[in-house]
Amino acid sequence: MTTFKIEIEQENDVSLLKRVLTELGFNFVLEDDKANSITVSEHELAGINAGLKDVQEGRVFRSEYVKTRIDDKIAQLRLKYGNQ
Repeated sequence: MTTFKIEIEQENDVSLLKRVLTELGFNFVLEDDKANSITVSEHELAGINAGLKDVQEGRVFRSEYVKTRIDDKIAQLRLKYGNQ
């Protein structure tokens, strides 16, 4: 099997290409890149990159550790201030 990737700019050309491929007897699968893509803002991208940098530099904690720390802190606050 050989795979061809064709990028089509004009939406109306998709139906034409489908018709031509069908008439020629080709089996084909149409994949829509728009359905598989997302748009990320510059602000979001900066946050992602900052998070990746934190991981690379070891400034992250396992979720189990964080949950334990939070539970311990809540327990300390309950002792200090009572169960109000």
